[in-house]
Amino acid sequence: MHRSLKLALFALVLLGLVGGSLAYFAAQKSLTLTVDGQAREVSTYAGTVGEVLEEEGLQTQSHDVVLPDSGATVADGDTVVVNRARPLRLTVDGVESEVYVTALSVDEALEQLGYRAEDLVVSASRSERLPLDGMTLSISTPKSVTLVVDGRQDVVTTTAATAGDLLAEHGVTLGQTDRTSIYPTQALMNGMRLQVFRVRVDEVTVATPIPHETVETQDPNAFEGEEKVTRPGVEGEQSTTFRVTVVDGVETGREQLRTAVTREPVAEQVTVGTKERPAASSGNAPSADGLNWGALAQCESGGRPNAVSSTGKYHGLYQFSQQTWNAVGGTGSPSAASADEQTFRAQQLYQRSGAGQWPHCGSRLFG
Repeated sequence: MHRSLKLALFALVLLGLVGGSLAYFAAQKSLTLTVDGQAREVSTYAGTVGEVLEEEGLQTQSHDVVLPDSGATVADGDTVVVNRARPLRLTVDGVESEVYVTALSVDEALEQLGYRAEDLVVSASRSERLPLDGMTLSISTPKSVTLVVDGRQDVVTTTAATAGDLLAEHGVTLGQTDRTSIYPTQALMNGMRLQVFRVRVDEVTVATPIPHETVETQDPNAFEGEEKVTRPGVEGEQSTTFRVTVVDGVETGREQLRTAVTREPVAEQVTVGTKERPAASSGNAPSADGLNWGALAQCESGGRPNAVSSTGKYHGLYQFSQQTWNAVGGTGSPSAASADEQTFRAQQLYQRSGAGQWPHCGSRLFG
C-alpha cells in the first residue's frame, strides 16, 4: 500500500478513537445525592433517578420520599434527595397506631405528625434521633377531665395517659373494694368524667324477736270470758347476718348470709273460764234479788271495779278484803276481777252474812 494512504487510514482511526473518548466523557454527569439529610457528590452515566439510586445501592420502600421521582431523567449538576421513612409505633392518649415519618429526630416527627404543643408529655427526648428501623413513642396531650372524689368535684387539666395515672397524679388511693366510673387502665379523653366510688362491704348481724305461742287451758271455776295468765310467755330471739354494701355512705345492697336461733321462745300459759256468768245488775237499778248493788258499789268505791283503798287493804266495787274475797271463792285480787264476778261474790257474801259486811254503805242495798 502506498505510504501516503497508510498514513491517511491511521489518521482516520486515531480521529475515531479520540472522538469516542470525548463523547464518553461528555456523557458522564456530576450529581448531588442527599440521603436522610447527608449530601455527597456522585459521578454517574445513569439516565434516570432510579438508575442513580441503583448504582449507589439504595433500595427505596413505599413510604420513602424520593425527589425527583425515580423515573425522572438526570442532568449534570442535578440534586437527588432521598428521605427514608421510619416506622413509629405510636400511642397517643392510650390509642395505639403505626405511622411512618421521614423525620430524623423525635422533635421533627412530632412536627410532621402535627403535635406542636409545648406541654406534651413524650416518652422519649425530643432531640433523640430516630433509627431507621423505627421506635416506640408515647404522647400524652393536655385534657380537661372532671374528677369526682370523696364528695368533691373538680375540673382538672392533665396530660395523664390513663384514669389510673390521673388518680396517682392527684394522690387518690383506691381501697380494695373501691370502684371507678371508668377502668383505671382506660385511656383518658378530653371531656371525660372520672368518679371514684368508695365502697365498704361489712357483715352486719341483726337480732329479731320470735313470737311466743299461747296455750289456753279451760278453767271450770272461772266465768266465761275471764282469762288468767298462769305463766307469762317469753319471746325468743334469732340473729340474722347480712352482707351489706355501702357506696359513698349509702346502703346499696343487703344479702342474707345466715340465720341462727339464739333464744327459744317460751309459750304463755292461760286459763280460760267456762263457768256461766250470773245475772248482773247495772247502774243504780235493783238487781233480781231486789237489792240495789249498784248503789252499794257507788258508795263503797265510786263504782270503780279496780278501786283500791288508801291503805291497800280493800279492793274492787265492794271493797273486799283479800281474806273475805277468798272466803267466797274468789281468786287473785278482787280489783282484777270483772265487775260481774265482783257482784256475784258480793251477793254470795250477803247471803252468808247480810248487809252488815258493809257497815257504812250496807243500807244502800235497800234504797
